Amino acid sequence: METVNRNIHALLNSIQKCQIYKDFKKQEEILNKNPELAERVQRFRAENFRLQNEEGQKDVLAKAEQLSRESEELRSFPEVNAYLDAELALCRMMQKICRTLTDGVEMNIPRI
Repeated sequence: METVNRNIHALLNSIQKCQIYKDFKKQEEILNKNPELAERVQRFRAENFRLQNEEGQKDVLAKAEQLSRESEELRSFPEVNAYLDAELALCRMMQKICRTLTDGVEMNIPRI
């Protein structure tokens, strides 16, 4: 387990040094210069996460349409657009890392 932990820390270090992560942190810093806008973005992200991860929600279509309008409005701000694009790139990288790890361990984990 010691070797695994050491390699996990090496992976974290590699992620923190990669350009995708650096771009995300830079865009986060830029967005946070406007606390009110940053708070709106965080509320939007939380609502979007809830919509995607809660089962059996009522009025899913209405909530999705509302989030779509909010996304369009928020993305009209260049700093929000850059932040959300950087976040998406980081999330995709993390998904690829997780997929590579789970594919490399023979546990018969079904894909969703």
